[in-house]
Amino acid sequence: MSETVSGGTAGTELAVVLASLDQHLQRDWTDTPPPQLHAELVALEQIQRRIRATQARVMAAARATSTAREMGFINDRQMLTGGLRLAPGDARGRLDDAGIAESARMRASASGAVSAGQLRVIGKALDALSDECDDEVRDRLEQKLIEAAEKSTTRQLQDHAHRLLDALDPGRTERDAAERARRRSVTCGGQGLDLMATASMTMDPQLAALMREVHARWGQPGRLWPDPDAPDTRSDGQRMHDAMVHALQLALSADARRTGAPAAIVVRVDLDQLTTLAGCGQSDGGIRIPVLQALSMARGNHWFLALCDQEMDLKLYRSRRTASRYQRLALFAAYGGCTHPDCDQDARHCEAHHSAAPWSAGGLTNIDQLALASGDCHAMIHATGWRTIPDRTAPQGVRWIPPSGTPRVAAPPPAKAGQQPLAPLEAPILPFALLRDLDDGIRRRFGAAADGERAKAA
Repeated sequence: MSETVSGGTAGTELAVVLASLDQHLQRDWTDTPPPQLHAELVALEQIQRRIRATQARVMAAARATSTAREMGFINDRQMLTGGLRLAPGDARGRLDDAGIAESARMRASASGAVSAGQLRVIGKALDALSDECDDEVRDRLEQKLIEAAEKSTTRQLQDHAHRLLDALDPGRTERDAAERARRRSVTCGGQGLDLMATASMTMDPQLAALMREVHARWGQPGRLWPDPDAPDTRSDGQRMHDAMVHALQLALSADARRTGAPAAIVVRVDLDQLTTLAGCGQSDGGIRIPVLQALSMARGNHWFLALCDQEMDLKLYRSRRTASRYQRLALFAAYGGCTHPDCDQDARHCEAHHSAAPWSAGGLTNIDQLALASGDCHAMIHATGWRTIPDRTAPQGVRWIPPSGTPRVAAPPPAKAGQQPLAPLEAPILPFALLRDLDDGIRRRFGAAADGERAKAA
């Protein structure tokens, strides 16, 4: 049996291997005893390690002979991603292997002595060496790690690599501090239609230590589990998720006074959603949160409702230039985010903008003359000549007027789709410290609705 691809024929050795694999794939393992299953797994792991090594040598030869160009591909990477349909990450891995095809560690993989994870550890250890270390030092470190790999797990090999690096290059921790600071990163992607978001972290040693502590304190089985009489069925990843939620809630609660924020998280929910407990609210960070989860998050915190009696004055006139925290809450309740039609920034990244007249021109810090604007849009007003005027008929309660002499005057940006502001902005807001106050308001609304239905029926 042989494999023919793009007019070429694989060697007879691989034809024998593929034929054997065909037979192996047809075997029924139902009644196989555990010792044999274990022996099969060991043999398959040996095959994978050796295939990786010979694959690296073939890939290196293909690169040296410009095989990709000869076969009609743009480059080696495109031959792998387009021709072999590999994922970009897998293609990078194959090319990296080709670069070390004749190295001692790849020869160890060819003998079956080193696993894929151990190869990564050895490679990262060699990369961590200073450029000042000569080839002799690198070869000695590689050989010591290969010898250790034959009797160590991947985790043990990594610990051993740390000790060897500390002995060979004791100054590396100080020298690499700037590089670690440069590489540190935490990113959170946008929400999908299922409301879930993904995050990616490259942690420096401090954050890694803190994450381990969070896991040790609150991520163990049974911690933060609501029913002590029921078994904890969460996975380790789910427990860590809940532990991070708990840690962040504690941190935000402890730091609220220092940051001056009106609340750790503000969620925009209208009364219809509260009465039905359906749909999603929107946080001032632009995150959609189911109403039930928002209520759970707010348990024990202060509530703020718009459109209440005259309790807090939201007209500060010329007494201060910046908006008060209650004004910012009212603006978020009204607008949800930046009011510029082209901007989708959430309220957390917006500033209170004097929409009628600038503060320097006598503008008033009154709620009916304020609007939310992102930092870029706010700066655009002063830098490019955009203007804003309050307009209750506009979807966002304010109109953005392009600078004269620009194409956008003839074709201004269309109004941002969205609901009208939730209420007249002259109305103040009233803080509710207890959930029962909100419950009472919902009951009154239900009662009024029921009375209306009875009146219609009569």
